[in-house]
Amino acid sequence: MIPSSKKFALVSASAIVIILVVLIALPYFTQSGTPHAPSVAAGSTGKLQVITSFRPITLLVEPVAGDYADVTQLLPPGAEPHEYEPTPGDAMTLAKGKVLFYDGPFMEPWVENIAGSANPDIVRAPFIDSIPPSALAQMKIEYPDFPNTDQDPHLWLSPQLAGYYVPYIANQLSAADPANASGYQKNAAAFETRLEKLDADYSVGLKNCTTRTFLTSHAFLDYQAAAYNLTALSISGLSPDAEPSVQQMASILKEAKADNVRGVLAETDEVQALSQSIATELNLPVYPYSTMEVLPAGPLNSGDNDYVSIMENNLQQMRQALKCQ
Repeated sequence: MIPSSKKFALVSASAIVIILVVLIALPYFTQSGTPHAPSVAAGSTGKLQVITSFRPITLLVEPVAGDYADVTQLLPPGAEPHEYEPTPGDAMTLAKGKVLFYDGPFMEPWVENIAGSANPDIVRAPFIDSIPPSALAQMKIEYPDFPNTDQDPHLWLSPQLAGYYVPYIANQLSAADPANASGYQKNAAAFETRLEKLDADYSVGLKNCTTRTFLTSHAFLDYQAAAYNLTALSISGLSPDAEPSVQQMASILKEAKADNVRGVLAETDEVQALSQSIATELNLPVYPYSTMEVLPAGPLNSGDNDYVSIMENNLQQMRQALKCQ
C-alpha cells in the first residue's frame, strides 16, 4: 500500500493544523482536567509511557513491555495506517510519551510530522532501524527478490525480520527505564524463543508444497516469500489502489498458469474484488491472510492479540494456497 504524494501533502498539512489546535487548547485542558483524548491519558499510572503507531507494531511491543510499561496505540479500531490523519488527542498522547515505536517513515509519514511537533524529545524507534544494513545487504544477496525497504513497508510479516525488532525494542525500553531493564530483557528473550519456533514452523510447513508460487492482489508478502524460498506474484504491484492494465492482467494470468499457482492470498482488510476476479479467471480459491494492519472493532480474544498466533494462522492459509504436504 503506497500513499500518494497528494495524500502525503494533505496529511502533513493536517498535522500542522492539529498541533496548532492542541497548543491553543492546552490551557483549557489544564484548567478543566478533562482532555478530549480518545484514549487513556499517557502517564496516568506512573509507568513508562510507550506509544505505538498501529496494530502489528503494538503486537510486537507489548510482549516485551509486559507489566513494566503502559503501551498506547495511536490508531483506533478501523483506522488504516497509510491514510490516517492524527487527532489532537494523538498529539497530547505523544506529548506525554517517552518512546515511540512505528514501522517507518514510508508506512506512516504522518508519525514524523506530529511526533516532532508534539514531543521533540520522544525517542523514535522505527522498525527499519532495528535491522543492520549488513544484514539487509546479505538478504539481498541470498534472495534476489528481496524487496527494497524504502518501497515495501511490510517488514513485520516476516518472522525473521521480527526477530531483529524484539531485542531492539528491549534495548529502547531499557534505556528509557533502566530500573526495569532486566524485566524487559527477560520478556524479550521469551518472545524471541517463540519467534524462533514460529520461523521454524514456517520453514518446515512450507518445505514440501505442490507449488512454490502464490498470487496476491498487491505486493505485501515479498519479505516472507524471500525468507522461505517462495515466489509471490502480485496483480497490482505495491499499491492496492492501482488498476492493472489489460496487458498486465494477461501477463499475470500467463505467469500464474506457467508456475502452477494453486491459490490466491488476499488481505482480510482490503477490498477483494481484484483478488476474486483473478481467482475466478484462474478457477482458484481465495485464502484470507491477516496483515494485522487494522485493529478490529469489538471484543477480541487472546489469540486475536497475539502476533505469533496470528502468524501461525496465516501459515495455515499459505499451506493451503501452496498445497503443502
